[in-house]
Amino acid sequence: MSTDPVKLLVFVGTEGIYHDHEGQGRFLTELLNKEAQIQADFSRDYAIMADGLQAYDATLFCTDVGNLTQDQEQGLLAFIENGGGFFGLHTADASFRDNAGYHQMLNGFFDGHSPYMDFTVTIVDASDPIAAGLEDFAVTDELHYLKHDPSRSHHIMEAYDPGRDETHVMAYRHTHGQGRVFFFALGHDQAVLDNPSFQEVVRRGALWVGKHL
Repeated sequence: MSTDPVKLLVFVGTEGIYHDHEGQGRFLTELLNKEAQIQADFSRDYAIMADGLQAYDATLFCTDVGNLTQDQEQGLLAFIENGGGFFGLHTADASFRDNAGYHQMLNGFFDGHSPYMDFTVTIVDASDPIAAGLEDFAVTDELHYLKHDPSRSHHIMEAYDPGRDETHVMAYRHTHGQGRVFFFALGHDQAVLDNPSFQEVVRRGALWVGKHL
């Protein structure tokens, strides 16, 4: 495991209108740069996907809707298959809906969400490095529903939606080629971004996809 910091690209390429992705992306970049093991850059430049990711160990997507060109999607997927890390946050599951390769890599496709509400995130694998030592935590957020193959990913956290009487995965990880993929479904607005447990999961998720955890 390298002792150099994880070089992380926080990517905010979004056409969504329901979130302050740029503000959130800049907040997360600043937050992650407080971690000595992470060196984070912020970008909204889609061109990086095609030919600029080789400068990084991993990328965190704070995105919604949008479209990746063939070259951009192929560049991103090749980056991950060759060992790069991918961290999808919140509406990363609702991004690039016509890009099948992207969603196959993510193993998640947005399938609606609960009302904005209070709920509890439950740790389902306390031995996982992303969750070790964490306790269940309360948040105010949207509870996302996913089209997702649970056999392909390791589930770390989940949440119960009383409106549907259903439990849904909130955090999972898997590998794609030689790269690591982590998805964390929280992140609607600043209220949850300020949550200390959310921030710790984001920090650990970035370290894990960057192969520093």
